[in-house]
Amino acid sequence: MTMDKEFLAREAVRLRDDPVFREALARIRGDAVERMIQTPAAETDKITELQALARACDRLPSELEAMIQSAQPRQVPRAV
Repeated sequence: MTMDKEFLAREAVRLRDDPVFREALARIRGDAVERMIQTPAAETDKITELQALARACDRLPSELEAMIQSAQPRQVPRAV
């Protein structure tokens, strides 16, 4: 299923501006970090899994911004 850029941009703005979504994302990340701190160093698979979850939460806002920007018309620089 291919979605057009305008649709993705509208939905990305909606998610970016939704305080409940932002709070849920912050809670997921916070929980992952807290569990990482509490996980014994020997449990490397679990730590790696939690690190990946935190990274995904960190990357999501920039991915939403990329979707928003991709729907913006390109401006061609003009010579002066």
